[in-house]
Amino acid sequence: MKVILRMCYAVCFACLAISAQAQSFDVTLMNEVSSKMTSGSAFTAKDEASGKVYTGRVITQKARNFLRRGWIRLSFDQPIRLVDSSGEGVMHPSRKKQIILLGTTPLIAKIADDAVDTSIGAGKARLVAAGAAGIALLFMNGGNITLKPGYKLKVEPDR
Repeated sequence: MKVILRMCYAVCFACLAISAQAQSFDVTLMNEVSSKMTSGSAFTAKDEASGKVYTGRVITQKARNFLRRGWIRLSFDQPIRLVDSSGEGVMHPSRKKQIILLGTTPLIAKIADDAVDTSIGAGKARLVAAGAAGIALLFMNGGNITLKPGYKLKVEPDR
């Protein structure tokens, strides 16, 4: 009798564990979403399988300086949430732009150095080059993220 009771408990526990797992599904963005948008802007996404349209608001942060990338958080009006690796629903651009800009900074310094090398001397030209590289880094931003219409998002029902 105890064996049958334990088997029933095991089956019930397995059923509960399977039903507790959220089934994720894909939705497609219907309009462009960017970190340059103002926070609170509306967006829509459509579930291609069921044809249901989901709406929501965008919470954004523009890229500020070289070290600060822009980001997007999608807040749905319906009880669903974005599935991502961080678990927070925040989307960042890649570091590719920052790496490229960091690689071009020595080029800017070299051009500034060569431009003033003959007129003020080699020692002072190095200081001008360092200043030009620093100013270039101040005016570069870390990159914004833009999601085009048709971008696929993985979402799951919110508990």
